[in-house]
Amino acid sequence: MKILALYDGTLQSKKVLRYGLQKAKAVNGELVLLQVFQSSQFIDYGAGPQAEEIARAEAAKHRRDAETIINEAGSHDLRVRVLSEEGDAIEEALRFIANEKVDLLLASPRYKAIAKKASCPVLVMPGVILVPVDNSDLLFADRSDIIAEARATGSKILLLGIVPVHLYNAAEKKELEQVNKGTAAMLERLKKALSEQGVEVSEAIRSGYPDEEILKAASEHSVSLIMLPAGGKTPSELTKAASILLDEPERMHMPIQLMRTADA
Repeated sequence: MKILALYDGTLQSKKVLRYGLQKAKAVNGELVLLQVFQSSQFIDYGAGPQAEEIARAEAAKHRRDAETIINEAGSHDLRVRVLSEEGDAIEEALRFIANEKVDLLLASPRYKAIAKKASCPVLVMPGVILVPVDNSDLLFADRSDIIAEARATGSKILLLGIVPVHLYNAAEKKELEQVNKGTAAMLERLKKALSEQGVEVSEAIRSGYPDEEILKAASEHSVSLIMLPAGGKTPSELTKAASILLDEPERMHMPIQLMRTADA
């Protein structure tokens, strides 16, 4: 797995770097850190050569800071490259993605516009993590992955309750009502449990095909990551949705992460 991270020396981009190092180590992948100096901003503003020299010195310091973070993370166990380019950060990132096979781009909100242009999934952090929920307690039983991801990225959680109405016919209104109630109850239980761990949580509930409702909600709420349960012993419409979305990457602008569940 090749991960590209945009870096500009800000606190947010340092968090992006640390997350990228953690991710690359977890998947035995490669992290490429891209720092872009925008020399064009010193043209037409009368800034003068001294201002550019100061900015370049600051950029060099930011690179040294990044190298320190990489060394502290134990770079001997990681494949890490640090690249310095000149131009526009988004354009240079898109050029790199086009020339090399990048599996994931990490960026701070400053560069969120790249999400609609990149040919690979883009994780903007901090952002919004979408976690679909049904009426089962699979996610409640093991929610450590959700908590860990929220803390690592500094993101908020959106719990999306999904009621698969297509599974019920007109004669099964009582059954559908029970599923509605069960889904709403599970949303509240999971929201309470995550909030107690200091995670910021909001919730919504929808009815329809899970994969379609997940994509609609992701677009409406500017979601940066979708977390779905991995397959387990118990059949689930959510695990089916995960399979559908993973098989159709062209529909996705953000990454999907599979979670461990109680029976996985």
